[in-house]
Amino acid sequence: MAKLMTLMVMWTGVAAALCHGETSFTDALAARGKIGIPVEQARQLESKLGQLLIVNVDGFGYSGPLALEPGFTSLVARLQLGGVIPHYGSTSYEKIRRTNRALSALTELPLLLCCDTVKLKGASRVAAFGDGYVGGFLGKFRQLPDPELQTLARLNAFALAAIGVNVALGPTVDTSTDDTRTPGRARLVIAQLRSFGLEPVLKHFPYLPARANLHRESPDTLVPLPEAEKRFAVFRELAGEADILMTTHLYDSLVDRSLVTFSPVWNRLLRERTRFDGLLMSDGLLMLKNYADRSVLTGGPAGAEAAGMDQTAVWALRAILAGHDMVILEGSAAQTGRAFEGLLILACRNTALGIALRARIDEAWRKIAGWKKRRESALRRSWDTPASAIQAMIGLLPAEGAALEKFRFDAPALTRLEPALQAAEVR
Repeated sequence: MAKLMTLMVMWTGVAAALCHGETSFTDALAARGKIGIPVEQARQLESKLGQLLIVNVDGFGYSGPLALEPGFTSLVARLQLGGVIPHYGSTSYEKIRRTNRALSALTELPLLLCCDTVKLKGASRVAAFGDGYVGGFLGKFRQLPDPELQTLARLNAFALAAIGVNVALGPTVDTSTDDTRTPGRARLVIAQLRSFGLEPVLKHFPYLPARANLHRESPDTLVPLPEAEKRFAVFRELAGEADILMTTHLYDSLVDRSLVTFSPVWNRLLRERTRFDGLLMSDGLLMLKNYADRSVLTGGPAGAEAAGMDQTAVWALRAILAGHDMVILEGSAAQTGRAFEGLLILACRNTALGIALRARIDEAWRKIAGWKKRRESALRRSWDTPASAIQAMIGLLPAEGAALEKFRFDAPALTRLEPALQAAEVR
């Protein structure tokens, strides 16, 4: 505990030094003649812009006291990022929790510590937690009976909260598998997440194509709007169950000639047809760099103003102008810095594009900051549990290749672990 407190103090000091001692992006840009609005207005924009960014943080192969690339600590503090998605190569429960707590100390508003995948070592295996377990009931765990799914969701939520995660990127509720049980099973999973203080993220609006990997391509689905509405009806049913919803890089030219990520048309449909009024998050933008067919990525409002600009900054600009409150960035700390600088340059131009982007940054920041302040207690929740309890719970999970329709948890082992589960639940 003493070592943890030392780290927390150290990283809080880093944050203070970066926020108050280092040249700001605005000052550096002003010196280069890149600011077309009053400098104080640009500084205010800089102080807000980071909240719109959810950044993938690389934690593979780093042996220091924290399980992530060292450059990301200063970046989180300097940019006052809205959230991070750590990808931890470490299987040390204590190290991952220590890292998450250190990161959360670097921002004034609560940092969203999102879970994509975390690998934790159990008694007999290394288990992957996160996206697949939180949302995988439409795929991997489709055959798991409801009582077993509820237990799986509960163990997963406990483990995520115990390592310091406060946002789960799930459940996945798009109807690409056409499972009529989706709403009920989603509510079951969400209830378990909330019981341990985690915020769920409904995804992926409007739906995922059945035979396409949107990490690699986005073929034209050619689905008429009435059929598309049927496919995303699940989001209308679940609109009141979560405060965050994630879109994806779907392309359907019968609805709009832009990817959903860049489409005001799709995002207007989302708000009007589902009545969801929470925070809208994009899917990962650097998925798009893998697309061989670049035609679906062309166009957009920036035009000549984007000449020479960092490509990720342009994609983030388009997603924000389309109506997203938060965008997911991947890449190194240096790549994130370039994207941030590019967005700030575009927002600080006294052009129609700059005016529109400033308005969206202000609007999104107000929504994010207001929501975080209302949810501050849950987002900053921190508690300790022995690594042995996590390991024991992981040991109960179904093994790879198990016959899930017949799987049942070890009831005596669950009974022994029940006190630890109950002690961690939010009252």
